[in-house]
Amino acid sequence: MIKRRIWSLSALIFIIAAIVLYIGLQRHLLVSIQNVSLSALSYLIMIRVVFLVLNGILLREFALKYRITLMPKEWFGLSVVTTMGNFITPFSGGLIARATYLKHRYAFSYAKFASLLTANYLIYFEVIAIAGLVTLMASPEKPIYYWQLALFFVMVIIIVSTLFMFPSSKRLPWHNRLATIINDSLEGWVLIKSDKILLGKLMLYTFVSILLHGFSFWIAFFALKGEAVSFGPVFLVSLLSIFSLIGNITPGNLGIQEAIASISSEILCIGAGLGLLA
Repeated sequence: MIKRRIWSLSALIFIIAAIVLYIGLQRHLLVSIQNVSLSALSYLIMIRVVFLVLNGILLREFALKYRITLMPKEWFGLSVVTTMGNFITPFSGGLIARATYLKHRYAFSYAKFASLLTANYLIYFEVIAIAGLVTLMASPEKPIYYWQLALFFVMVIIIVSTLFMFPSSKRLPWHNRLATIINDSLEGWVLIKSDKILLGKLMLYTFVSILLHGFSFWIAFFALKGEAVSFGPVFLVSLLSIFSLIGNITPGNLGIQEAIASISSEILCIGAGLGLLA
């Protein structure tokens, strides 16, 4: 644990220094911040609140699967605490608080929590990849790296679908972190796919959440640039930025998400600097 904290702190210091240096060399970007209006900030806050509510409802649905009825103050409070914890601790520390509460309050085991969580992430990435591929194909103006992005989304779909089709009775025999995550996700997937109503709700909530994430990026780009930006490329940037969760080693995923958003914005001809600020 101490080693992980050292690595996280080192990465955080390096990333913050890199961001400060980049903005220092691109000072004209700071002018864009002056374009941000209070109304734009209000819309962003509203979207994030709805996002918190959606995450809370998703937690409530999972809990109901195990005959645990969470009160509104619980499912919304856990959503808020989880998000806050993820922003101030590395490696998604807020999820530990959620798991601990469910364990001590409702005797919901850590193993069940881990299996549902990992399965939820796999479904999340599957929906994101499908949405990204459809957005690419429907876009009237194909980006320069169209085929590379399409290949990336297709590979994600194939990998996740392969895991989902893995026989439920089989388990990976290796004893490492990756094998544990995959085995946990398979256990959670077996439970979720047996409940068609839960699976449908999960996919619907996932799609709505990535749409909200896309709209928040679109509003941010609009506020910074001072003019309308095409939603398609911005939506793709928002989708690609979510994959930064895989390397969540800093508090709030600071720097990792910004780097991916910046690179994606440059690839999609929006501008790396605007992607960083957004």
